[in-house]
Order: sequence, then C-alpha cells, then structure tokens
Amino acid sequence: MKAAIYYKIRDIRLKDIEKPEVRPGCVLIKIKAVGICRSDVHYFVHGRIGVQIIKKPLVLGHEAAGLVVEIGKGVKNIKLGDKVALEPGIFCGKCVQCKTGHPNLCKKVKFFGTPPVNGTFLEYVVHPAKMLFKLPKNISYEEGALIEPLTVGMYAVELAKIKASETVAILGAGPIGLSILKSVICRQVKKIYVTDYLDYRLKFAAKHKKVTVINAGNDPVAKILKMTKGRGVDVVFEAAGKAEAVKQTIEVAATGGRVVWAGIPDEDTVTIDCHEARRRELLIINVRRTKHQNEKAIRALASGKIKVKAMATHRFSLEEISKAFNIVEKYKDGVIKAIIEL
Repeated sequence: MKAAIYYKIRDIRLKDIEKPEVRPGCVLIKIKAVGICRSDVHYFVHGRIGVQIIKKPLVLGHEAAGLVVEIGKGVKNIKLGDKVALEPGIFCGKCVQCKTGHPNLCKKVKFFGTPPVNGTFLEYVVHPAKMLFKLPKNISYEEGALIEPLTVGMYAVELAKIKASETVAILGAGPIGLSILKSVICRQVKKIYVTDYLDYRLKFAAKHKKVTVINAGNDPVAKILKMTKGRGVDVVFEAAGKAEAVKQTIEVAATGGRVVWAGIPDEDTVTIDCHEARRRELLIINVRRTKHQNEKAIRALASGKIKVKAMATHRFSLEEISKAFNIVEKYKDGVIKAIIEL
C-alpha cells in the first residue's frame, strides 16, 4: 500500500509499504479522508512538539475516517462496510488516569502520528474496534475526518462550563478556534468576540450569530475591553498557538473569569502576568486533546445542530501531500482545513 512518510523537516515522501494484517479485536480500515492538523504542521516544520521528537521515519496524520474492509476475530460492534471515524488515541485502560475517567491523560497512550506511532496518511490501517465510531449515512468521510478537531473544540467548551448569560472571546479562528466557536454557539451565550490575523478566517467566523470579529493586528485587547466597558469577557479561549495570544488571554478575561488554553504555542515557554492573573483570580484551564466527545460530535453533525463541511476548504490526493502541507503551513489560498482524500 502507499504511505506518505516523514523523513526530515519539510521532507515527506510517498512510499510503498506492507499492508497491515488484521488482528483479533481489530478491523482493517481503508482510509478515505484525513485532515491536516496544525500539530502535523508542527512536526513537518520543527520535527518535534515539545519533548515529542521524531527520531526515525514516521507516518503523520490522525484526523481520519474510512471504510471497514476486514473484521478481526472477536469483533461484534463493527461490521464490514461500516463507515467510521477513528479515535486516534489507543489508551492503556489500566493507569490511574484511565481508571479515573481521563484517558486523554494516559501516559502510555499510542496516538496516531505521534512518535513513535505511525499515523493515517496511508491507504490502510488496523485499529481496535472499540476505538471506532460509526458514521450515519448523512455524514461524509470528509466530515468524519473533521470530527476529531470538532471534539477538541467541544471538550474545551465543556471544560469552560459556559453559561448562557456569559460573554466569550476566542483568540484564533483556525479549525480548532472555529470548532470552539460552533460549540460555544450551542450554549446560547450572550456575545462572542473572535480574533485572528487572517481576514479570510475572520470573514468565515463573522457568518455565525452573535459574533464580532477583530483583526489581531489592531490591538484586540483594547477593542474587546472597550466593547465590554472595561470588564473583559467571562471566558477566553486561546486557539492560535501563539505566545502573544496566550498573554492576551490574561488581559481580556474579566475578574473571576476562565482562561482556556487549547492551542499548541510555537514556543516551549510563554511568560504571562502571574500577578494580574492572581489578583483577578482567573481560573486557567489547559486542554489536552479530547475525551468522551466522539458520539456527541456525531449526534451534533447528524442532527444539523453543528455544521463543519464548510471548514474543509482544500482537498488533495495522497500524492499531493507535500503541496498540501506547504499551503497549510503558510496559510496560502484561504485555507482553513485541508483534507487528504484517498
């Protein structure tokens, strides 16, 4: 089968590798669509995310959906021909984190596209049946690939415990920021402010109700404070992955507010005003991937409560993956989410 393999920084090559054999409790999936995540781009550009370093050739990709083509022994919840979204993390189920309901914090997790585990920019993958979620007929493979970033946004909003009467700021209008936005709207909040440097992304965000967009180059902190009469917002999400945005979360949060960091900053260390955060008793929440959101996301998409299809702005074949990464890395051609279609 064909696989797109990362060899070194900005070097991904299409190679033929051995097709995997199905194992007991697992199924063989023909991959149909995979989204390019910003974390994939981090690896593509830097070869690492924090202490997670690519030391040998690796297949990236974790936002995947596909078709079940072979069933392993003992599998009962999945059938041949099922259309499925893949949970990218295989958790151990035995550690303290797993047993207390926090599998996203499992230290032994095997996560697609995170060294040393191969990801899904390839034609076939074997995956545990319990880590698959059936997609109804009205959800496409492309939308199935968008479920993973949507679940991150939904989880971030769940952690924030937003009330209908509150105001929200989302710093960053990429796929995660927009997933947060769509989830926040479902909470019937009072007002939402969205910032980004890219006007085309702000234009996309502005199509949603109760949203005011602000270009991040035009002093967004001052503008948000002015529009909230100096109070700030009840909840602010960082989804830009930039040190500047992390600092701004402290500045735009109201006294007693919540700060939610969902992005992956380019820098390993970010300096914030700790005294300001302490004086105003800000609750700072970090988001580690997602947990227990897949079925909720599928229900939201199937019912039409949340729509993600428009986020997929670009589509490429597996042979075009280097071109796709280049476009996503440099925010070219109005890209929001690029999908690799097989």
